[in-house]
Amino acid sequence: MTERPVQLYNVQYRRLFPWLHLARAFWIAVDFRKLLLAATALMLVSLGSLACDQLPFGTPSPDEEPAAPDAGRWPWQWSLGYDLWHGGDGLAELRGGLRDPHHLLARITSNWQVVLLPFREFIEPAARLFRADATWPQLADGATRSLWNLIVWSLFGGAITRIAAVQFARDQQIGIRRALLFSGARLPGYLSAPVMPLFAVAIFWALCVIGGWIGRIPGGAGVAILGVLWGLELLFGFLMAVVLIGAGIGWPLMFATISVEGTDGFDGLSRAYNYVFERPLYLLWQFIVTMLYGSLTIFFVWLMAQLLTQLAVWGVSWGLGYDAVAGLLGFQHEPADSGPYAEAATAWGAGIAQGWMRVLSLLVVAFVHTFFWSSATIIYFVLRHSIDANDFDEVYVEDTEEKDELLPLVGTAAMGEAAQQPPAAGPDSQSAPPVDLTP
Repeated sequence: MTERPVQLYNVQYRRLFPWLHLARAFWIAVDFRKLLLAATALMLVSLGSLACDQLPFGTPSPDEEPAAPDAGRWPWQWSLGYDLWHGGDGLAELRGGLRDPHHLLARITSNWQVVLLPFREFIEPAARLFRADATWPQLADGATRSLWNLIVWSLFGGAITRIAAVQFARDQQIGIRRALLFSGARLPGYLSAPVMPLFAVAIFWALCVIGGWIGRIPGGAGVAILGVLWGLELLFGFLMAVVLIGAGIGWPLMFATISVEGTDGFDGLSRAYNYVFERPLYLLWQFIVTMLYGSLTIFFVWLMAQLLTQLAVWGVSWGLGYDAVAGLLGFQHEPADSGPYAEAATAWGAGIAQGWMRVLSLLVVAFVHTFFWSSATIIYFVLRHSIDANDFDEVYVEDTEEKDELLPLVGTAAMGEAAQQPPAAGPDSQSAPPVDLTP
């Protein structure tokens, strides 16, 4: 009996390798609604950072290391590993790729850390709270910035993951208003899920503080006792590290849990910890795939932004001249002479043109964030399918459909109801005489 060969095009690869669903992250992320939500969140975070700088503890002390150049005040000032505005040359990248494809491929894949930009934005301010040499102003500054970032991304990140969840599971679209209403109604859950692990950390930290107080006993006895108890201090540090690792890695999964399941912060916390520590290698593999795939897609989006800018400059230059266009967009330090136009009008027009360039750069940065949240949502679906055996189309759907009262008046359902209703009895109606069936 001959065996029937299995044809390759009949193999359902996503059933064999569920992590291949991560390839949908680009198409889910490149959505104008998600880009608009992410851009709004980025502007609010920048405005909050600007407000924090004006607080008494917002100014860094002289002995504190200065901020990194990439940590620009506004999103369009970020480089992402590629220049978003000044000096970028998409055509040069293409020419270099044709001459040396290996160098271009190495450059794209080596920029995988850009995918973690949203993660770093959230973790770095919070990391100041765990520095042993941090001053009170630094702790206050880190706590204020972390709280503001958490509030902003709880609302807008929750909305992005909600849109991504419905789109991934049911291939349906929901509007910005419905997504914001969903995340706003569950804002306490989004806020509490990453914060609840800090209570456990606070308990172990308090035990370590007690050990420090013991070390203050005079006469050297305190130091001796603390040396004996140092093993417990290390144990407390290990427990705090486990809690913080689970919270840091599982933070995006907490948001995805609430957006997919429609539950509260405790469910998001428990599922995130369960998935992180039950399948760590599978999760690590998905992180690697996401970072490599993300670096490729982000480079593609940046390249498209560069190409469309250069083509627009190329077309306008034939009518206005390249130097004038370069001065209009701020590519030159000195604005080009506009001839009959007044200097004020020239500055006004240049400001609007450069504003459009900032919007374009902002959308590129927003794509990094929508890709991050869309990938986190897909990773949650894959982990849930692997651990809990849930189907990929299972997602919480709100009961917002209104009953159509006109439906029973038309169609077969109305005919059925009309046939089942007895005739109305009236004064002119005559009932049929009874029939005697007795022999």
